Amino acid sequence: MQKSQVNIKIVVFSVIGDKLKVFLEDNKLPNEIFNEHITLDKFASIVFKKKINISASDIYFEQLYTISQKKEQMEEIDIIYYFLIPEHKIYSNRKNWSELDGIKIDKYDKDVILYALQRLRWKIEYTNVVYSLLPSEFTFSEFQSVYEAILRRTLDKRNFRKKILSLNILKNTGHLK
Repeated sequence: MQKSQVNIKIVVFSVIGDKLKVFLEDNKLPNEIFNEHITLDKFASIVFKKKINISASDIYFEQLYTISQKKEQMEEIDIIYYFLIPEHKIYSNRKNWSELDGIKIDKYDKDVILYALQRLRWKIEYTNVVYSLLPSEFTFSEFQSVYEAILRRTLDKRNFRKKILSLNILKNTGHLK
């Protein structure tokens, strides 16, 4: 009888200093072996809390995909999640955040990160998930900066402003920063 092992692996993104960064633990994506009698989402939240030292209660996350690989006498199942955390909630482990360019990690983890990034890029096209990377109040420039960090390119300020305002997804707080 073949034995199986289920791993929960997480990709955690944040925009830090106008750059999209990913959290790595010893140049690897954080992961834990799933052996609890709780939901996968709950276990992913526990892994996040353990690795990032922040509760996932108000952090955006979703399951990215599941992949199965045969390794020696065991089937290994990886369930991948990605999390989005605003910079202002990061209090510790600042050294573990890496820019995506030039990171030295194994190909499997790099492919996972690149797919998570692609999914995030698709998601910002049709949802307001970018709010997950911002404080509750932000300037329009900060808003655009997060989009640019995710897309990894500069956007024309006038066209971006026109498009976003036409979507009617922002609320003017009346506060000036």
